[in-house]
Amino acid sequence: MIRCAIRNGLLSAALIILAACGSQDSIPAAGVIQLSEAFTGKYSLSDTQGNPVTDKSFHGDVAVIYFGFASCPDVCPLALGSLSAALNMLDEKTLGGIRPVFITVDPDRDDPQRMADFLAFDERFIGLTGDDTSLKAARESFKVYAERENLDGSALGYIMNHTSLFYIVDRNGTPRVALRDTMTPEEIAAFLRRAAAWK
Repeated sequence: MIRCAIRNGLLSAALIILAACGSQDSIPAAGVIQLSEAFTGKYSLSDTQGNPVTDKSFHGDVAVIYFGFASCPDVCPLALGSLSAALNMLDEKTLGGIRPVFITVDPDRDDPQRMADFLAFDERFIGLTGDDTSLKAARESFKVYAERENLDGSALGYIMNHTSLFYIVDRNGTPRVALRDTMTPEEIAAFLRRAAAWK
């Protein structure tokens, strides 16, 4: 099986384990990473309908941002599946203030229609794409690693090795923490309940 390479280690210089998140809420401390001020969380992209979307579009809500690509054979679908399951565990009030966002790292293939098809399994997900320059700026604002790897003899042609984290952005548009994609849906849901109470 082809697997996307995940290089979270590139973030180690800028990320700090959030020790304050204990086990009382079923949130593993090792799964939650506090982000420094270097994570600006700025972007200007478009959704699958062609509407402009910026980081300011979700002010007032908590955004959960994941970078990936629609042709990803396993890592992205598994991560988004976990997030979708976590959203199903939230009550209606909490869910109403959460915005799950998927930003592509593969603009050559992920046009709006492909993104819409990929995310059709859960209508709550907001897919964002753009040109190379805009997407590069978005990745840099979240310190996301993404690099193309050619696959000789594969129908896929190439994959995108990339960082696989859920970035939690507060109601003011500030990236606060990142959750590792190894967290269970129950653990993600527990953290989102906590994030929903942020001021």
